[in-house]
Amino acid sequence: MSPVGDSFDWLPGTIVAASPQTGRARSLTIAMPGLRPARAGQHVDLRLTADDGYTAVRSYSLSDVRGSRRPGGGAGRVAETGADPASPGGAGRVVDASPVPAGPGGAGRAPQIEVTVERMDDGEVSPYLVDAAEPGDPIEVRGPIGGWFVWPPTEFEPGSAVHAVLPEPEGATPVREAPVQLIGGGSGLAPLMAMVRARSRDAPPFRLLASVRGPRSRWFAGELDEAVRASSGVGVGGAAGAGAEAGAGAGARAGGAGLRVDWVYTREVPEGEVRPARRLTRDELESLVLPAVEHPLVYVCGANSFVEAVAGWLVELGHAPTRVRTERFGGV
Repeated sequence: MSPVGDSFDWLPGTIVAASPQTGRARSLTIAMPGLRPARAGQHVDLRLTADDGYTAVRSYSLSDVRGSRRPGGGAGRVAETGADPASPGGAGRVVDASPVPAGPGGAGRAPQIEVTVERMDDGEVSPYLVDAAEPGDPIEVRGPIGGWFVWPPTEFEPGSAVHAVLPEPEGATPVREAPVQLIGGGSGLAPLMAMVRARSRDAPPFRLLASVRGPRSRWFAGELDEAVRASSGVGVGGAAGAGAEAGAGAGARAGGAGLRVDWVYTREVPEGEVRPARRLTRDELESLVLPAVEHPLVYVCGANSFVEAVAGWLVELGHAPTRVRTERFGGV
């Protein structure tokens, strides 16, 4: 194996930070010398090896790729800098254990990526990652992998095979300049959060529609709330709550760059939420996403049934198939 390696080589990594998102989900930061820069929307394979040599491999979307662009260097020792009480809905401690240079002349922090994992009760890998893995633990990583479900988007030249099958809508804004609509169900929020985090000040408008079981299942809730407050003239709220009233109309959509987040709840609603707990409907989708006439670039991620339904509705509502990018998976 070469020092840098191909994206599909297995590389040694070290878990350097762990923080709960909910009682069933946890974010893990992994430092990897030689890691290639990752793109928001990509995923990695993680491999665990037991003492008897048995291995288990699972794929997880990246929830943060910003640290992958740091200058490389030795992971050095792991320095535990503190512990915080369990966050709301999360059992266990939050540990920041950033790698430090191995010694004089060290290149500094190794590149880092973050994955966010939901525990599957019958899973082989996710229970360990959510409940047992600690900063300092080694883990093998392959990737980053993926080139279609990424933002900033991959562009294909007119006349290419992709355009021959899925032509761009006439008069549409180029994909890199198009407004972005993110739609996530449950753990499908992970790669979409990487896209939100990767936004720059001059990025096009972003809108996120998140479908979750209940308020205690909102991944990245605090960070998303803060990102919305920091953006220009947009709101956050439930599908029919005060946040929606503050910015759900067409005028708000066209009001400039920024981030808007809408939450819909399928099993339990927070206090004050007008919309009852239920699955997302076609009519709600139409009212909560950027309209087809704006030619947004749409990313949909979640369980198979969720993605199938949402992608089908989007096409029925006039969204061009070439502008609807989907990712579906089930964590184990």
